[in-house]
Amino acid sequence: DILISNDEVVISDNGSDGKFTMKRKKSNRPELIPAPFFVDIPSHVTIIKQLLKEWTDGSERSFLLLGNQGVGKNKIVDRICQIANFEREYIQLHRDSTIGQLTLSPSLEDGRIVWKDSPLVRAVMEGRSLVIDEADKAPLDVVCVLKSLVED
Repeated sequence: DILISNDEVVISDNGSDGKFTMKRKKSNRPELIPAPFFVDIPSHVTIIKQLLKEWTDGSERSFLLLGNQGVGKNKIVDRICQIANFEREYIQLHRDSTIGQLTLSPSLEDGRIVWKDSPLVRAVMEGRSLVIDEADKAPLDVVCVLKSLVED
């Protein structure tokens, strides 16, 4: 079961380690907090609880979710962000991704192309969560830059 109040979340599952309680983060940009349609099945609740425990005790600040296409990796991450009140940025990589695209994104404003901070830069500057989708499709140089950021 997942019980959410304005400032706290309590997660209990059938595991042996009992209930888990954490404070929810305050948000300045609630529109960046996902609100997925999600059915809390027991195996997902256990995964979410374990990831949030590792997050709050400081042992992990980055997670790599592996699985076949369509199994719900992004849904689980969106649910974690919703539960913990984490603002989320999102970037999808592909075989033509470049290191430059990790820092700047083109945007069309009033008929002109304007270069703005990328989701990665915004996440770092604002303390938001960053979902990097399809990282396995990115070129090696892009993956190496991301790996060095995660390790620091």
